[in-house]
Amino acid sequence: MTPIPFLPEIFTGEHNEFSVAINPANPNMILFTRRIGDGKQKIYETYYRNKQWTEPKIASFSTDRDEIALFTPNGKTVYFGSERPIPGRPNKGNFDINIWKTEWNNENWSEPVPLPPHINKVQAEGEEWPLHNLSYFYTIDGSQFYTGSLVKGAKGMDIFTTTLTDGEFTPLEPLPAAVNTEEFWEYAPILSPDGNYLFTQVYQRDDGLGGDDIYVSKQDENGNWLPSKNLGPLVNSQQNECPAGFSPDGSYFLFFAPNNKNSNDPDAKGRPYIVKTAALQLDTLFK
Repeated sequence: MTPIPFLPEIFTGEHNEFSVAINPANPNMILFTRRIGDGKQKIYETYYRNKQWTEPKIASFSTDRDEIALFTPNGKTVYFGSERPIPGRPNKGNFDINIWKTEWNNENWSEPVPLPPHINKVQAEGEEWPLHNLSYFYTIDGSQFYTGSLVKGAKGMDIFTTTLTDGEFTPLEPLPAAVNTEEFWEYAPILSPDGNYLFTQVYQRDDGLGGDDIYVSKQDENGNWLPSKNLGPLVNSQQNECPAGFSPDGSYFLFFAPNNKNSNDPDAKGRPYIVKTAALQLDTLFK
């Protein structure tokens, strides 16, 4: 199976879209990021009702430049990136995205709250994007979370993890060199449903196909991450690709690529694609 556009009746390619999350507890609910023209990106929601998907609307919690809404397994807690100011901690840099949390009560979204300062480190005066920017906050178990950021002193963005214990997040810890290279940027972490594979977006690595490619690392029998590998031409191209997630049953992999995937148009808008997970041949990739 070659990748095909995901829900083309919703994601038409007219606008730039770069994240999609299917509610794991209710697959009839989808959140995604859309930017219209030169406006700020917002988080939209759509529902499957009466045998069709509803017209997407901006989620009530999306009130600023917001992106990358991701569900926890219970389908009620959502973490997302936002440029909105954190009360009492103003951003003094040029552009700062931080992680916020909202709850779904089956009818409405709660008022979003920011994560604590040891996760959200706002920019100081003179600091610039992407320093301290956080958008992805991905989990498959509601306990261990993965994110990507640039920290002071680093040459590029890396993948970090934190654990939620008794309602508190541990400090961010970088993943090993098998995932985080010194010379390239890694971000947009996505885990396979079984937790054995970690997908990342990597910028112009030497073994890439061009632009941003999707790479994958596998955990060995001791829980160590193996060196990440390019996912190959089935998904990647000379344009930019980004991992998005999986269908709730894990049988399909979702990713973002330009609307015309084989085009060299630098202004091509992003849209989601879907492909059978088995077609990625992940076991063969790490033999």
